Parts: sequence; C-alpha cells; structure tokens
Amino acid sequence: MVTSTFTRARLTRIGVPAAVFLGLTLLRTHDIARTFWMFGDQIRYWESALLPLSQQPLGGIEAHVGVSTLGPTYYWLVWLSRVTLGPFFDNLPHAGAIAQVVLHSAIDALLLLALWTKTRSVWLALAATLFISTAPYDLALSATLWNPSLASAAVKGATALVLIGWPERSLVGVGLVTSVAWVSLHFHVPVVFCVASIFVSMIAAPLLGRDYRAVSQRAAVMAGVVAVLQLPSLVHRLSIGPGNEVGGAAVTGSLGQVLSGAAPLRVAESAAGLARAVNRIQVDPWQAEWIGWVVLACAVIVLVRHRDDLPLLAVTVLPLGVSVVGYALWVGTFDVYYYLSQMTAVVLTVLLAATAVARHHARYVAIAALALAVAILPARVRQAGTIHKMPEYDTLVDGSRQIANRGVPVRAIRADFLPPGGNSEFLFTVLGGTLDPAAAWVASIAADGLVSYERVSPQ
Repeated sequence: MVTSTFTRARLTRIGVPAAVFLGLTLLRTHDIARTFWMFGDQIRYWESALLPLSQQPLGGIEAHVGVSTLGPTYYWLVWLSRVTLGPFFDNLPHAGAIAQVVLHSAIDALLLLALWTKTRSVWLALAATLFISTAPYDLALSATLWNPSLASAAVKGATALVLIGWPERSLVGVGLVTSVAWVSLHFHVPVVFCVASIFVSMIAAPLLGRDYRAVSQRAAVMAGVVAVLQLPSLVHRLSIGPGNEVGGAAVTGSLGQVLSGAAPLRVAESAAGLARAVNRIQVDPWQAEWIGWVVLACAVIVLVRHRDDLPLLAVTVLPLGVSVVGYALWVGTFDVYYYLSQMTAVVLTVLLAATAVARHHARYVAIAALALAVAILPARVRQAGTIHKMPEYDTLVDGSRQIANRGVPVRAIRADFLPPGGNSEFLFTVLGGTLDPAAAWVASIAADGLVSYERVSPQ
C-alpha cells in the first residue's frame, strides 16, 4: 500500500506539470502556421537565423529607443530553432516560434512545480500558472518570434529556481540562477528590475545573517557568470571599435535629466504605468481601473505575512517596487510590453495575499482561484486570437510556394492584401526563390491565393 501510494503521488507530481506543458504548447501553437505574426522584427531574426552559425551576431538586439540588449543569446536561440525544427517546416519562420513556444511552456511547467513545492498546494500552483501563462497578451506574444516574450519566460525560470531553493543548496545553484536571470537581459533590457530583484534574493539572507563569507562567495560566482556571459558582447565591442556601438544612451540620458533636475521624478506616473500594464495583460479582455490599488494592498499583506521569507519577497513584492522606482527615472513612455516580466510577480503577490487573508481556508481560496482561472480561460483565448496575428500568413506562404515551384524568374512579388508593414517577398526567398532585377515578370498574389504574372518592361 505504501509503495502504491508513493507511486501514485510520484506519477501525479510528474503528470500534472507534463499535462500543463502539453496543454500550453497546444494552446499556443494552435493555428500558428496560418496566422503567424510576421513583421519587421520577426523577419530580421529569421533572416539572421538563415545564416551559418559563424555569421550570427555577437552584439545585442537594438531596441527602438536606441538601447541594445546585453548580448546575442536570442539570435543564437533563433538560429538553433531554425537548425533543429526549421527542416520540418520548409525553414519557414513559424518554426522558430514553435521552438520558442516549447521552451516557454517547459518553463511554465517548471514554475508550476516550483510553486507546488514552495506552497505545498497544487491548487494554488495551477491557479498561478494559468493566470500567468494564459493572459491574452502574453499568450499571443509567446507564439511569435519576439524577444520580450522569451525574456519574460527566462525571468519565470529564474523565479522558479529561487522558489525551489537552488541558490541555498550550493554555489552551483547560485551560478545557474544567475545565468538564467542574466540571459534574460540578452533578450530584453526592461527585465533589469526583475533581474536585480532575483540577484538580491540570493544575497539578502546571508547578508542580513552577517554571513559575509557566504555573501562574498555568492557575489564572486554571480560576477564570474556575468563576466562569462558578456564575453561575446565584449568581443563585438572590441571588433567594431569605440564610438560605433549602440549603447544605453537613452537610459543614461534619462537618468541624467532626472538627476540634474531637468526632468521630474515620475513615481506616480510609473505606478500608473504598472497598473495599466496589469490591466492590459492580466485583466484583459475586461477592465478594472482599481487593479493597481488591489496589487498595492496585496503587496503590503505579503510583506507582513511572509516577512521572514526573503527569497519569496524578492520574487514577488520586490520586483514591483523596484520597477516603480526604476521607471520613475525614465522620461519616455511606459509601453505595456515593458512589464511582461513583472506579471509573474503580480499574480504571485495577489494569490499569496488572498491565501494569507484566509489562512485557515487557504485551500478553498486556492481552489476558487483555480476555478476562476479555468472559467475565464475561453474568453482569454478568444482575446489572444485578436492580438498580434497575421491571418494572411498562410495565403502568402501558399502563393510564395507556387511562385518558387514554378521557377519563372520574377523581378518582384506583390501582395496587396497584406497589412501595412507586411513583406510580400521574404517567404519567397526563404523557400529558395531569388528575385532577379532583370526579370521580365512581376508576380502577384491575390487574397484568395491566386497567383498571376504581369510582363514588365526591362529596366
């Protein structure tokens, strides 16, 4: 009987995260080959992935505000997805999105297991995982090639490792958490506030306990891991020469304006930006203008209830506070996707506060939260289907394949049904076609997939 019970518990421990992984993977990849979101960034990343490994960038990704990420890991991961999954999908770019989905869903399963271990409640772990991973905006972004989504996933992974207690087990655990957290900065710079909080989680306890030897050891490991991960970026900077790199001019300029008094410290605006992001990412498709006050109240409750659990506070309340203070020093706009990585902390803070208030009925609160997450799932999935989708993608794929297979040299390809910003020729080149400026034909793909050719005068 003991063996049977042990086996059943062990199977459940494995089966539940596996089911969540499979379910999220299927949910995220549904219709991905028909509606893949293919615009500027996705084309840029996949163009790079089509090149050999020796030609992959060593520098970070340049953002629209003039700030580059801290390293090239995202480019390398997209290249790896093209090499492994690309051949099964004619090297089309949605193969990279599928690989990103698999990685993201695996991290979600790890977070579920970590929360289950930390809280000893599978109900709370399932509720938190569903609320975080099926938020419409996050659900849509996780199924495309875009670095902010994978940065959010990396923060989830580092958070899960902290909750499991890896940094407390050994210096190897400290190094692993550091590497996962720091790599997220190779993906997207705005995760810096979450990364800083995760770093604090690894040194706060020994520092407060005056175990300075442990503090110095952990700090040395963290610094060493960061130095190794920054080697590609260092090589890139040395190769292009001083003054040619894309750096953090926007960030330093913003700090300079605030610290010099030329721009005000925007604490209220920063807090409002976080509240708007929670509304847009977590509450959508509904609206709750008061959600910011709820998160604030929950943060206070968690601070009081879990004041002795520094690692837990460092991955729940601390990232929210650091983000508000950090963005108060920012003079630019507060775009919603800047806050994707904070949503894990938001959801955990709210759920932990709810179970803390009803401490003697925490199990029932967790079950109710899970029931709510399941009840709103269909509406969230429908909303995700309206965000960052390109329903013209499959028509463009079919038309491009017809043109490539026919083998008639073409000068250009037109597809007037594409939305602004769409590229009518990229998929043709991915499928092996070559545009010839001297060709006598221009191909056109109609909205119904019909391909026609028009003879043009020679240039």
